[in-house]
Amino acid sequence: MKFERVGVPAADPESLSRWYGERFGDGGPAAESQVRLGETTLQFTEHSGTPPVHLAVRLLADPEAAVDWLVDRVPMVPIDGEPSRWFEFLDATAIYFEDPAANVLEGLCYVGDPRQEPDSKGVFDGVTEVGLPAPEPLALVDWLEATVGLSAWGSPSDTFGWVGDRHARFVVIPVGRAWYPTDRTADIAPISATIVEESATPGRHSHPTLPYEIHVSHETS
Repeated sequence: MKFERVGVPAADPESLSRWYGERFGDGGPAAESQVRLGETTLQFTEHSGTPPVHLAVRLLADPEAAVDWLVDRVPMVPIDGEPSRWFEFLDATAIYFEDPAANVLEGLCYVGDPRQEPDSKGVFDGVTEVGLPAPEPLALVDWLEATVGLSAWGSPSDTFGWVGDRHARFVVIPVGRAWYPTDRTADIAPISATIVEESATPGRHSHPTLPYEIHVSHETS
């Protein structure tokens, strides 16, 4: 699976887009408050009272180099006093940071990925995780499987579920749970995504009760 576009709610889309552009892009927001991170376009959409969202991006860099590159650009979120954490089940090192909207961001350096020296635009390979809180996580997982045509990765539970694959996935957690490794509570906010996945059901899928919209394509645009 691949995330081509992710719609991120923001109280001030232009300001947040500019922040991303200055640190990770070409120095400012593109048309319609968009920023390109590797293979994924982030499109910031206006929404007041937005709770923090979770996004993870794939970093094609050695973890230590990625930390050194990020620490000069963004507020870091340490884990038990350390700048990163190794996750054996992902075969990846995670680095956490945040943006001015208090969104919980994660950089993942996967074992086996190519390694590059970070430059002014970083070494982003695109979004690899999008958080989707739900009052009933397993019901949302069922919708993503039955309607959107995706597959769960691992064994979803009523406290956590991945839907997608190692390259890109939705992270489904219950409303009220904190986004790791912070104390910021997950809540419902309008999120949209355009994904490329040959085995999924093509077209636009809007959840019947939650403000989530997923557009499935079988070809990269």
